[in-house]
Amino acid sequence: MAAMKKSLYMFLAAALLALSCERTVETIWSDQNEPILVLNAQLMQDEPSHMVYVHCSDKGRCGEVTDAEVECSVNGAPAIKATPVVTLRELFNGATAEEFRGYRFYAELSAGDKVSVRASWNGLAASAAVTVPERDAIITAVDTSMLVLGRNEGYDDPYITRQYRILVQDAPGRRNYYMLRFEDVFYRLDASGDRMASYAVAGSFDSTDDYVLHPVETAVMEDFIGQDNRFNTFTDEMFSGASHTLKVTDGNWALYDLDWAAFWNGAAEGEMYCMDRRIKVYTITFDEYMYLRAIDAAGNDIGLMTEPVIYPGNVSGGLGFVTVATPAVWILEFPAETYTGEPPYNAYRYIN
Repeated sequence: MAAMKKSLYMFLAAALLALSCERTVETIWSDQNEPILVLNAQLMQDEPSHMVYVHCSDKGRCGEVTDAEVECSVNGAPAIKATPVVTLRELFNGATAEEFRGYRFYAELSAGDKVSVRASWNGLAASAAVTVPERDAIITAVDTSMLVLGRNEGYDDPYITRQYRILVQDAPGRRNYYMLRFEDVFYRLDASGDRMASYAVAGSFDSTDDYVLHPVETAVMEDFIGQDNRFNTFTDEMFSGASHTLKVTDGNWALYDLDWAAFWNGAAEGEMYCMDRRIKVYTITFDEYMYLRAIDAAGNDIGLMTEPVIYPGNVSGGLGFVTVATPAVWILEFPAETYTGEPPYNAYRYIN
């Protein structure tokens, strides 16, 4: 309880980190004078690997910790040690620099599993325990037949995106909380057409036309303070126990990094590749829903006109937030294409 109460008054700055798929991480610092560990993780039940992020807050400053001891345990089993992840980042002058990305551990998670994460460093320790949620929604249909004509402000040329009508069936009897995302998985194909190596990159839909994801009152505020509901979170308040068709279009893409470039090394012109788009409606907890909405609120801070943002936290002995999300998945398979010698940085070619 003390950790939860302390987290209500911490100051945060949001940052997005991308590995094979998007992660939401908070760089947190407190106004306390004593050093304290900050532990963050957004685990996904459908992924084999998971990332944990550790910072240390001290005297109003917060720095990343790159040499912590981080471990995870599932259902009380022996702890799994997480290993530091360092990747190369390309600089503007063509040089590269090492970039610390966090701590990775591998574990298969199922609904109902009890997951504990612990970090220790320099005599400090912080931990969190979470339960993998049951899946509260299923995707029963996806329609991609409609194209939408749009126009960027200040540009004469129109652009075309595809609208997705995603039919979601909600579990009855309780209030449920969700998050909508997609993930594109590219595959290189061998001579017989079988899939070989794969690479996944996450993105988010533009959901501004859907009244569940963007109620009227928030749509009005967006005109004033900027984009709202960046993580496409929503509840079943308007369709509890029933179904709703989410109406979204292609939206933002994660950054393609050096791992993406390396995936295409050795590929020769004339070889084939293909892509799956995996549409995911994640069941999340109420606390995670409030956490992601708080990040939105902090991103839309317009100074003295806004109230201080209150963030939920569930870390004992420190600050931060650890959570797990469970997805319902619908896979769209796109036909194979010929590799032309350049990686297909713009995957819209599959959609339009």
